[in-house]
Amino acid sequence: MADKNLYQKIVEIREVAGSFAKDAQGFGYSYVSGNQVLSKIKDKMNELNLLLIPSTKVGEHHTHSYKTSKGKDSLDFVVKGEMSYTWINGDDPKEQYTVEWAYYGQQDDISKAYGSALTYSERYFLLKCLGLPTDEDDPDGRGVSNANNANSSKTTSSNVTRSNNSSYSCSICNVSINQAVNTFSMNKYGKPLCRDCQKKQG
Repeated sequence: MADKNLYQKIVEIREVAGSFAKDAQGFGYSYVSGNQVLSKIKDKMNELNLLLIPSTKVGEHHTHSYKTSKGKDSLDFVVKGEMSYTWINGDDPKEQYTVEWAYYGQQDDISKAYGSALTYSERYFLLKCLGLPTDEDDPDGRGVSNANNANSSKTTSSNVTRSNNSSYSCSICNVSINQAVNTFSMNKYGKPLCRDCQKKQG
């Protein structure tokens, strides 16, 4: 039997998605944890002799001062930059596929901000690149429909309105947000959040 090419190996990686189980709890529902996603994918990558190599460029960083929900002064480091991931067939290293990507992170220490940015980026690169579920099983991909119904009055009264024409949406409750809210949230939290969900981050 002929050796598998790079794309055939990537397809096999996708197939492990069917074995995921909801192993964590958050926001009142079960979801597939990032650790499970990464561990199962990497086990299969080892089996197939498939490599995934990240590469980062020197990005930007700045500090962000704010008050927490408890009124405490806080200072965070925000990092962001361009990066890429390259799939490499270990059985034929010349066979490669590179995907351009980006990283965003925020922590009270610049090293931790960079580290968390790469960790978060890796998880979401794999989820999106492999077409793994992020809408129904992932807490960052949707809100709970029952909770949305129960809180519909709160949503209506918020500064963020739902719009089918909006290109941005909250990664937790899926409410549409405008560009200004999206930009602020990406800089501060490393992911798009509506104002209500930003407040819950503390």
